[in-house]
Amino acid sequence: MLTLDRLVILDAHLDRARLQFDRLESPLSRVAESSGTAVELRPAQRLLWASAGLERARAYLRAAHETTRDVADDMAHGSTSRVAEDLRLVKRSCAMVDELSGQAARHLAAMTRDPSAADERGRDLTAALSWIDQARSGAQAAGRLADELAAAQRSPDAAEKEPAVQRLRAEQQGCPPRGISTGVVGVPR
Repeated sequence: MLTLDRLVILDAHLDRARLQFDRLESPLSRVAESSGTAVELRPAQRLLWASAGLERARAYLRAAHETTRDVADDMAHGSTSRVAEDLRLVKRSCAMVDELSGQAARHLAAMTRDPSAADERGRDLTAALSWIDQARSGAQAAGRLADELAAAQRSPDAAEKEPAVQRLRAEQQGCPPRGISTGVVGVPR
């Protein structure tokens, strides 16, 4: 599979995680409304910690998403000198999304075990935990793929395996690349 194709898949995993984070808004706001009394100070504090962790996870997710797009742009323009480092950065950002989301999930899970948790609030928390779990799954998959791509970029002949790089080098040398069939007008099929 081509590196650019794998970057598209990586970007799709990050999009999936972002969509799951977006789904968290309404259930967490309903839980916050129901946790407003002074008696429920501890659940409200846990909710605040969870919300802060999720917001930080979103920031790392946005950074991973932007870095992935930078990598794709660099690859498309033949500038591969920073690609491996950027992919390692994507992997680290995904790991932070996973860690921060996991901490937030632990705070929310503690709220579901609270005997004062109302049925409606309990359902909202359960839904939020499910979406956090799916977001973590997307971030983990993106991190694994970024790591694989970074390892592939570190190999000395990584650029030589890419058909786009082969075509670019052949155009620069004025001859068609080996192993890539061209049509009548010289355009690759």
